[in-house]
Amino acid sequence: MTLEIVLKSDRNRPELESLLARELRDGRLPDSIQKLSYNPWQNGETPRVMLIVPPYTRIRRPLDLVLQNLEMDENDSAHLGQDRNIVSALRVAGINYLEEMKRAGVPMGLLRVGTAAKKAGYDVRILDAVFEGWNNEEHYFTTKEGSEMYSYGLSKEEIAKRIQRFNPHVVGITIDYTHQWGNAREIADLVKILDEKTIVVMGGTHVGHRDYALPGDALLDSPTDYIVLQQTDHSFTELLDVLTGRKEIDVSRVNGVAFRRDGKIVYTDRRPFMSTINDIAIPDLSLVNLDLYSGPNHSAGQRKLDYGKLLYMFTSIGCNIRCSFCAIPNIQGGWVPVEEQTLDSMLGTITKQGVREVLIEDDHLFHDPEWTIKVSQKLQEYNLPWVEEGGVAAFTLVALLPEVSEDFIMSSVAANERHKFNKIIVAKRKGITTGDLISKMAESGCYSLYLAVESANDTSLYTSHKPTLNTKEAYTKKIIEMLAKSGIRTTCGLMLGFINPNGELYVEPRERIENTIRYGQFLKRAGAAYINPFIFTPLPGAEHFPQLKNYAIRNTDEGFSHEFGTIDAPNGEWTRDGLNLLRVHAITQTIGIDGYKQILRTGTWPVRR
Repeated sequence: MTLEIVLKSDRNRPELESLLARELRDGRLPDSIQKLSYNPWQNGETPRVMLIVPPYTRIRRPLDLVLQNLEMDENDSAHLGQDRNIVSALRVAGINYLEEMKRAGVPMGLLRVGTAAKKAGYDVRILDAVFEGWNNEEHYFTTKEGSEMYSYGLSKEEIAKRIQRFNPHVVGITIDYTHQWGNAREIADLVKILDEKTIVVMGGTHVGHRDYALPGDALLDSPTDYIVLQQTDHSFTELLDVLTGRKEIDVSRVNGVAFRRDGKIVYTDRRPFMSTINDIAIPDLSLVNLDLYSGPNHSAGQRKLDYGKLLYMFTSIGCNIRCSFCAIPNIQGGWVPVEEQTLDSMLGTITKQGVREVLIEDDHLFHDPEWTIKVSQKLQEYNLPWVEEGGVAAFTLVALLPEVSEDFIMSSVAANERHKFNKIIVAKRKGITTGDLISKMAESGCYSLYLAVESANDTSLYTSHKPTLNTKEAYTKKIIEMLAKSGIRTTCGLMLGFINPNGELYVEPRERIENTIRYGQFLKRAGAAYINPFIFTPLPGAEHFPQLKNYAIRNTDEGFSHEFGTIDAPNGEWTRDGLNLLRVHAITQTIGIDGYKQILRTGTWPVRR
């Protein structure tokens, strides 16, 4: 097996310093630590586990550099003229950089595995270095391409103090976002500098699948001992049991992990996706300080209430749509809801602990409209205003319009993909309509949602295996108007620059990208609160990543963020910097320059109550 590092962080980052990091850099591949040097259970000691969200970085790319690159690379004079005009308008408004916004929220993945580990008897601490150091922002380094990287979060010195104070046996690090790989890698190094005997485990979307993600990168290019793959709720605790000596079996018998042994990367047997999630649904809120996350804003805009605690939560996980650009099906599996009784227990538990408002992060809340209504009713019963941010499917609401026929719905996908509408068709035949769904949500206290519109272009969606109903302007406009009338503020998510390697390589033309931008402006005029344009990104974990990685840049600090381009169009249609500029132009054209500045200042969308 050829051992290859696919993606690296920027070469201008500080070098790693731990012994293990130096050995890896020198081409050696030391074994992962097989278990602790002693058995804490036999010593009457509770093993200590620290789970860390690393500090984050964000890009500030000088407009001068953007324009310089466009003038070298743009092969269409009309497009270059348009780009120059956009740059000029931004400069007049006092904007000299294209910037990534700050983002953070309750670390739901760590809360899930931390709750499971604590139930199993471990002493668990969660350190959210991003949110605890939210206001600690400073210039970190300049990339080899000339972008300025700003870090935000707790300093390395403070993180080191926290680690030393708790003295963990095992440290778990989350790396969901490929753009933050360099930061996760540095925290792994920090742990090993403090004590080479501390076992480092890494999990999250970036490393979460043997075939579609990059666990090998983490084991070859960072001082990480173990990777937990896909759903980690059970595998992490089972791995802890072996590493701490609680179970006397070889680590290779723990399903769903990867590690180094005998100069190779070893992958254990795959762990099946969970068929029920009742045992992971109720979080142990003692592991997080909810006051940190309960300010006037959340990640989707302004809160409904100015009192009480806010919790990010889920009522189902997974998704069956299998859009080729999405990592969820490969990492979390198909759609699985909690049982109603468990949902009731969960809401009762969190309200008793002071939660008064929730942000729903389901992967596909609208998979089953009947389930959506049940969730709404239950949230209403507990008087919990709520916002949906996981991204609800626009095609569900279109399909449930009374005037939309079943034949028209089925024509929006390939014949072998019509099963994606099974639950929706069942609801439609029972007489459930878009109006019913929106009405139930509004009555229950839903005040904001993220509507995944994605694109104005049928081909872009069809080649992504996503239903094309989203592109129907008249229907989407009607839905936006219904949501606005009901008091639900809508953020419409768009994606620019599709590249799909399904058979013949599809590259979205610039004119079609501009169609999507105009579509967003149309939806804003129809009553949407905000239009959120993202850039199509080849995400580790997604179905098409193994193919698209060949076109992507190798520098994780410069791309992979959805806010900065990662691929230059293979056919020369556009460049990364061209997409970066068009995205910011799309934002300023829908919410104005001041709205754009507000996003950068607050780290949230300009959606107000």
